[in-house]
Amino acid sequence: MLLSRLLKPLSLQVDREVEVAGITEDSRQVKEGYLFFAYRGFSSDGNRFVEEALKRGACCVITDSEETFRRLRGKLPVFRVNQPRKALALLSARFYGNPERKLKVIGITGTNGKTTTALLTLGALNKLSIKAGYIGTLGYGISLSSLKPLGMTTPSPPLFFKILRKFVDRGCSYAVCEVSSHGLELDRVYGIEFEVGVFTNLTPEHLDFHKELYSYFLSKERLFFSTRFGLVNVDDRWGALLSGLRAAFPGELSTFGKGGDFKILSFKEGVLKLLWKGSTFTVYSSLKGEFNGYNLCGAFGALALCGIEPESLSEAFLGIKVPGRLEEVYPGVFVDYAHTPDALEKLLKTVSSFTKGRLITVFGCGGERDREKRAPMGRVARELSDLVIITSDNPRKEEPQRIIADILKGISSKEGVLVVPDRRRAIEKALSLKGKEDVVVIAGKGHEDYQIIGDRKIPFKDQQVVKEFYERRGDC
Repeated sequence: MLLSRLLKPLSLQVDREVEVAGITEDSRQVKEGYLFFAYRGFSSDGNRFVEEALKRGACCVITDSEETFRRLRGKLPVFRVNQPRKALALLSARFYGNPERKLKVIGITGTNGKTTTALLTLGALNKLSIKAGYIGTLGYGISLSSLKPLGMTTPSPPLFFKILRKFVDRGCSYAVCEVSSHGLELDRVYGIEFEVGVFTNLTPEHLDFHKELYSYFLSKERLFFSTRFGLVNVDDRWGALLSGLRAAFPGELSTFGKGGDFKILSFKEGVLKLLWKGSTFTVYSSLKGEFNGYNLCGAFGALALCGIEPESLSEAFLGIKVPGRLEEVYPGVFVDYAHTPDALEKLLKTVSSFTKGRLITVFGCGGERDREKRAPMGRVARELSDLVIITSDNPRKEEPQRIIADILKGISSKEGVLVVPDRRRAIEKALSLKGKEDVVVIAGKGHEDYQIIGDRKIPFKDQQVVKEFYERRGDC
């Protein structure tokens, strides 16, 4: 694309025309003819890598640095902008032909439930023969069976809009996207008008980045300034606050929950009964747990607000299973992504409701992340389990024993608590202790197929460890 045409959203004047072959903010991804964005981030400054980008063939630079601008001026097209992240999103969208304008984009944000709500929405659309794409924690693609990994819930704008372009080219009319607080705070989805924005809930998480809970909430709130229809879980206290701010948002805002516009009447054995606009609807699913009633109601509400006939959704969610979310990988053995105190509590209360024997919980906490949630997770696990095995999650560069010590601070009595730092051995220990009526919950990693230890990303999947254990015993 010609540089002059690409830069129109920023109203920048071009004195030297070049053909732009791509856009990136990562100097390692620069190829011949790329536009390189160089700006100061939280942990590094992209301006330090301008020379590397030029050696790789960058034809143009957009920077937030006056020094970089002056140094490059006259050598190649260079522009200085005050809000580089917003500019990156606008130009990425334009480079790929503004695919967001050709799709109904559903954005789902919140601490817990984003992935389940998103994949329920995607699965229902597929069942209704409506082509849709998904971007989120599990990767991206147009079906659960063909997802490609991303590495982050909401990718950087060049990749995000490139994926949306692929969806359009494959005939999709919808895109269902998990929108993280990082993605909103860092303007990765800036410029998109979402058809529907869904807020699931908010509990303490990512406070290493946001510093305090209200700032975390304000990041989530950003989504609703760019939605045509908002849908908020009013039974969550932060959702209730968001609902009270509805006059500030440009779009129409609805609520869901036991006191919502999409009113949950009951959720039993996977069957949701809800009331909306004076009509009662029965929605069938294969889900367990009260929290999944909210996820199901959020997905139903999002599709109804998009204009899909609610009567057609009665059986559209039936049979949809979300990897790593209350996933029964062997009779009485569940793997779940729960990695916050609230999510772990809801998970264990759900599993307790159908456990006849002991409830054995295996979990750890991530390193270099939110130390404040470790002790509360330990408390929740001990209060709701008969036996707790504390282990490693993704320790990263933090000492695993330090993480475990933080978890143990939340446990007053160490009776019924084992510490097994090696995650494989911890899972195998739980399975070896499991009686016929017992249930084992392995929490924290869910769908993930790796462990991050130090600088290494090691292949590791909880489900595979369970499978191999029972294969050795001859039970599979």
